[in-house]
Amino acid sequence: MIQRNTKQKEAILSVMQGAGIHRTADEVLSAVHELIPGIGQATVYRNLNRLCSEGKIRKITGEGWNIYDGNPMPHDHLHCAYCGKLYDISSWEDSAMDSHAEEEVQGKVLRHSVLYEGICADCLKRQNEGV
Repeated sequence: MIQRNTKQKEAILSVMQGAGIHRTADEVLSAVHELIPGIGQATVYRNLNRLCSEGKIRKITGEGWNIYDGNPMPHDHLHCAYCGKLYDISSWEDSAMDSHAEEEVQGKVLRHSVLYEGICADCLKRQNEGV
């Protein structure tokens, strides 16, 4: 099936593109609503899934949450357990990790990503200050 670029899809991509851009589907809907008033939630969800399938954005999923990442290039993330923000972490090609995984499952690794769960600097500072 041929996927065409609609003005809705282009608007969604424009609010998502770039390093460090992490948004929930509702945040994307709010941002796109400023560009296209009246855009529907189903349209946003459908186009987010298409953009992920096309490799233009990534979907990062955790326990009870989904966040879309505007940077499709390989990199890792830290998810703050306190505020819920997602932070980019530089990644490097780890062939030993890939080889181990291939041996474990007797398959072929095409790519991998790492999601760290932790506490971001702002939340850690607030925690240390007793706020």
